Amino acid sequence: MGEIIEGLGRREKERITTLRTRGAFFWIDVSLSGTSRDDLADSLGVPDKARDMLLDFGADSSSTRRFLSDGQHVVFSFWCFLGASGAGSSEPLQPIEVHVLISGEYLLTLHVEAVSLPGTLEVDPPEGRSEQYFVYAILDSMVGTAFDALGEVESTLEGLQVMSGDMASSKLRMATLGKINSRLSRMRLRLGPQRGVFERISEEIEHVTGLGSDSEHYFERIDQQLIRMIAGIDAAADALAKLIDLRLNQTIYWLTVVSTIFLPLTFITGFFGMNFTWMVDQVDTALAFVLLGIGTPLLAVALTVLLVRRRATPVEPDRGRARTP
Repeated sequence: MGEIIEGLGRREKERITTLRTRGAFFWIDVSLSGTSRDDLADSLGVPDKARDMLLDFGADSSSTRRFLSDGQHVVFSFWCFLGASGAGSSEPLQPIEVHVLISGEYLLTLHVEAVSLPGTLEVDPPEGRSEQYFVYAILDSMVGTAFDALGEVESTLEGLQVMSGDMASSKLRMATLGKINSRLSRMRLRLGPQRGVFERISEEIEHVTGLGSDSEHYFERIDQQLIRMIAGIDAAADALAKLIDLRLNQTIYWLTVVSTIFLPLTFITGFFGMNFTWMVDQVDTALAFVLLGIGTPLLAVALTVLLVRRRATPVEPDRGRARTP
């Protein structure tokens, strides 16, 4: 199966020369800071147009336009999601744009971040498979990281849904929901166009000159994975929308409770603010003031809270009572 090379140092360049002379297929992973236009041309023989596309990481450059196929090379943009602080980090997986070049001699992955894709993806295809399968295994592992990122979001949403079931202890923060919504939107923005162009990319990869193939159409599987990924993002967005609606309903509920409590208080304070002769004559001791001025409002609040709780408590059906037809 293909060998793996990381970086374009002196030893790596000598190894590349040896592998190309032997005709052995290999995967080379390079960060943008560790290479240059001349390195790509001298060591790998990348043509000018392909080099321009590989080195273009501008934010204004559309991923759907970053695609090239000339029969000898296929260049395109792909996304994967890796941890910012390595394995075991509590930080959410971050999107990383990877520029991919596939030829009959090698597969090149180029990215801005100083990360090791071979070390993170841990691609280990079985022996005896074709070069196309080796390329498929790498791309499939990258798609798998997107499912991992979506799994993080779904796990967070599940925890929030469980929390939202308890009206007394619910702490759904709009800031938390906003972060989840932003994350899903960014995933949709990146993977949506990728799914839109990969059907064509998969066809072009299978026709690259010199790339060993077999009877299986591996890259159609990645296209199906991307379709399921987009559907999963949309499903998570629907679940998030329901949580946002629930959070708004809870806010309205508590505003209603507060308004209900203060409505009788407003009436009582207004009533006692009137200088009726009888009232002024009766409130002539400290005890009378406490009972009428403080006790009555507290009694009204207690009755209001009791009524609200009784209406908020769900009534279980009487399962023991037999129903008559």
